[in-house]
Amino acid sequence: MEEILKSQASEVREALSSRISKILGSSSEMGVLKDGQVVTKLLHKARMRISVHLQICLATPDDTTFTDTSISEYEIDRAALTIAHAMVNPINVDWDVDRYADRVKLSPPNRDGSATSEPERLKKYFSEAVLGKISTPATIVDRHGRILMVYLPNILSPARLEYVNNATSGLQNSLLDTLPPISDQKKSWRDDGFVVPEGGGEFGAGRITVSPAYFMQRQERLIDPLVTSESYNSKEVQKWLEALTTSELLWNSITAAVAPELFESGTSVFSKVVKEVRQAKK
Repeated sequence: MEEILKSQASEVREALSSRISKILGSSSEMGVLKDGQVVTKLLHKARMRISVHLQICLATPDDTTFTDTSISEYEIDRAALTIAHAMVNPINVDWDVDRYADRVKLSPPNRDGSATSEPERLKKYFSEAVLGKISTPATIVDRHGRILMVYLPNILSPARLEYVNNATSGLQNSLLDTLPPISDQKKSWRDDGFVVPEGGGEFGAGRITVSPAYFMQRQERLIDPLVTSESYNSKEVQKWLEALTTSELLWNSITAAVAPELFESGTSVFSKVVKEVRQAKK
């Protein structure tokens, strides 16, 4: 099963990367660079051409049924056009990302959801970027052209979102059952901070453990048995995990396309963890 997923993941990444390259290559016969510099006029032409194809794609009905574990051609095309449009639609801010990062101070969020004082403090050193309303895929870059953020609206198809949301909504009762009654004054730290919508909301709120194997508390010796979390084997959890497993093939491929260094770092760390776990078993 693991090798099948690896093969599928590689195929999806290659298909998405190839499609992006093809779209960018056909968006401008002359390219968008001249003497190593981006030519705004050529960039605009490329953006307009990609935009036309993107709008046609978004208007096309998505008939994906998700009866198997594959990613549809429509999803690949939709993601590729969205990413390609973002690449030819850079928006500049007059910051140096390294200097900005040095100034940022991590602070816990306010429990009432209000903004912290950190944004106001940073305005003393960095002028607030006035970007207006961004309604199309775009890339935010600093003064040196380094990517700060990639905005990819509607990159996932409605059918994919509905598929994942339906699977997630199946966890509602399981999640709500983990929280004590509102009248219960003896709440543990695990239950603190949950905000439950009226009626439980569409997805509920709470916590479930989906570990296929773990040591029970204070039983971490090699002779102690591994146990499976109680909720892991429920039909609702298995349906949710199946939906996520397939969808992550596409999500990871999108990350590999727009943030390759982040993707490679994550893949490297994950591989090392798997390797160490397997060695420990031997």
